Amino acid sequence: MSLRRWVSVLSIVIVSGSFALAAPKKADKKKAPPTPVAPAKDDAGSAAAGSGAGSAVEMQEDAPPSDMNGTDENPDAPKDVSNQHAVVTAPVASKVTGYPIEEALRPITLPANMSEVSIGVHADVSPLSSTGLLHARYGITSRVQLGLSYVIGGIYDDPATTSSAKAFHPGKAVGVDVTVLLQNWLAIRVGVPVYVDPVAVGLQIGAPIKLTFDDKFALGGFDDLLNIKISKFAPSFFSEQENAVNANGQTNGTIEPNGHLRFSIFGIYQHTPQLAIIARAGIDSVLGSASSSGAGTATTSGNSTFLRGGIQYSPRKYVDVGGSLGFDDLAHSGTFAPEAYLALRI
Repeated sequence: MSLRRWVSVLSIVIVSGSFALAAPKKADKKKAPPTPVAPAKDDAGSAAAGSGAGSAVEMQEDAPPSDMNGTDENPDAPKDVSNQHAVVTAPVASKVTGYPIEEALRPITLPANMSEVSIGVHADVSPLSSTGLLHARYGITSRVQLGLSYVIGGIYDDPATTSSAKAFHPGKAVGVDVTVLLQNWLAIRVGVPVYVDPVAVGLQIGAPIKLTFDDKFALGGFDDLLNIKISKFAPSFFSEQENAVNANGQTNGTIEPNGHLRFSIFGIYQHTPQLAIIARAGIDSVLGSASSSGAGTATTSGNSTFLRGGIQYSPRKYVDVGGSLGFDDLAHSGTFAPEAYLALRI
């Protein structure tokens, strides 16, 4: 073969191999195409900037401050250690604890280990008579209270003498009572009054009720519901003259009453924390036969309707000063009777 023919064959082979190498390979049908990955948020702006032909990126500006000129700035506002204005909040009102100074908010019984001593004077104008009472109470627990009563004495005409002169006579009635709180608004009270000469014993039963409304008003009553005799007659802490009449009746065979049934209610308006306006009204009925102890009492008339109104001032939580005016029996004008009292707590 000639040299020219070999050169021609070699040229064809080289050209054919070049085309074969340049031809694209077939895609593998079994191999899945790769999943496109979404560009990150920070890269989106760069991609968008690069995709446009010289397009500029629009930057977002921050919102201007609400007070551009500083007119709303308060230079006197308190600042914290970083020289920033501190947030000032209103103080939270603390709940009042302890025994309230307001009469309307006080519980029926004293708190545990608290003591109270009070002295009161009740006087009838016509005919003139008066009775002084010393009363003490002690909170054994917040729901159980012990009470002691003693009639200091009274001014009246002694029925055991023929003289009509009025004079002071020492009291002879003492007693003890226990009050148990059943609910915050309801209690039961049982007492035993004793007259020492001659010895007479009675039984007192009460159901004290007190309801408070809107921290300003209180309604209650029935604290001295029943006083009945166990021996001879039922001693009274309200009138020492009545005790003297009943004691004298033991010497002349007078039939003594069996006691008193007393329906009384009271209302309190707390004008200020220190000042309370108090009103009380009710009916006092004599049980059984009645003797004559003087005009205007339930012992005389059998039944009496009473009405009183007054104020109580408490300059401190442990001090009460009070007084009232009213009638022991609205049917008798002579029973107009002032009252005054002082109470101390420790």
